[in-house]
Amino acid sequence: MVLGVRVHGDKVVDVDVALDDNFRSVPVPSMLGVPLVYKIMSGTGGDDSHIRSNIIVRFMSDPMDGFAPPEWQYGGQRGPAPPVVLARKDKVPFSVQDWSVLEEFMGDWRDQCCEAEENRSAVSEQILQPGSLRDFVREQREFRPTSFLDLQFPLGSIVIAEGLSIQELNGKEGEVAQFGRERVGVRFPGRDEPVALKPERLRMVRAAEPREDPESKRQDTRESKQARKTELDRQEATVICERFVSCLGEDTFPEWGDVHLFGVGSHYHSRSQDVLGVWQGAVKHLDVKAPELIEALLKSEMKEFFEATVHRLAEGRTPNSPYARKLIENKFAAVEWDDLL
Repeated sequence: MVLGVRVHGDKVVDVDVALDDNFRSVPVPSMLGVPLVYKIMSGTGGDDSHIRSNIIVRFMSDPMDGFAPPEWQYGGQRGPAPPVVLARKDKVPFSVQDWSVLEEFMGDWRDQCCEAEENRSAVSEQILQPGSLRDFVREQREFRPTSFLDLQFPLGSIVIAEGLSIQELNGKEGEVAQFGRERVGVRFPGRDEPVALKPERLRMVRAAEPREDPESKRQDTRESKQARKTELDRQEATVICERFVSCLGEDTFPEWGDVHLFGVGSHYHSRSQDVLGVWQGAVKHLDVKAPELIEALLKSEMKEFFEATVHRLAEGRTPNSPYARKLIENKFAAVEWDDLL
């Protein structure tokens, strides 16, 4: 497990995160030398009817212009953003205080992008540098002493401990060896294990050069932007299709914001009961799974997949087969389709 945060609505909380292959890089932090990755969680995270702010949207801003890509434009008719967990792939802890500092830094950057108007890419190139964030973190140390401890005290730095209850360590030099959410692990001569100390008790003697992630140096080319968009599209399709299949399997009504992708259209129309009846039959009697729907959604082939499913279901004698035969009889009239992309 890695120490990270969970973001939902306007709330950010510290959590333990299990990294896996489904995590994707967050664009702006990666350019700043912070290898932050995210994963969209399934479901809504509970009752989200009260959510009016989706702070994760701003956090996913495109480095080129400061705006969140379309796939992150939650709110309004689309509804609240799903829960998202964030952690660092280098396994250095990422805390609520780190989030707060990074969000403030990105807010200043977005403000300057807006003022620049036609020259936003040049502003981004100038500001979104690892050194800029490092300087910002150190300026904030008095107010947020535990934020980005790896930037305040890079690994390998030599520090002196002061004001400790362990008198024998006061005034002694040690080497920064690891980090927690709020403490720095310092290795002192004669001790086998690092001692976890508050940053306020440390004075820098000699700073080591921060270790920058190679990804922070990557140019944000057209190809990388497209690759990032493809990753985000798959993440969104996965959340939507898994939620849709889960609702049908549990005999609960699908999310309002999802049904337009599955033949109901942007509003509930005359064939909505038949369409949802077929989908329920497909899940319960034809063993249709979320991965099949994910691929159909990403390839904009959901209509073709649905019509083939209707014919399969119509040939059987399941409780949902009459819905399928009715759609065929009416030549799929009033069935509407929207694409994810």
